Amino acid sequence: MQGLGRWLWPLIAAAALVSLVANRGFRRLAANALAIRRLDQRVQVLSKEEIELHSQIERLKRDDQTLESAARKELGFLKPGEVEYRFPPPKR
Repeated sequence: MQGLGRWLWPLIAAAALVSLVANRGFRRLAANALAIRRLDQRVQVLSKEEIELHSQIERLKRDDQTLESAARKELGFLKPGEVEYRFPPPKR
């Protein structure tokens, strides 16, 4: 009985592990847990981006120079009488 007991528990553990891994519900549970982890990470990234965008909005509301800089950069606005020079990118 001593020899049988020594091998019985590892066999039971292996059978339990195989039944868990082969179980479709368990695999789906594991996949869902991984998906939740990825979504939580994405939520954190988007939350940081939201904070940065709100900060930028407040700067644009308060500071005319920041607003002017954004208009020039994003929309290509020029002051009256200004000329914009565009150069082709250097060839490699």
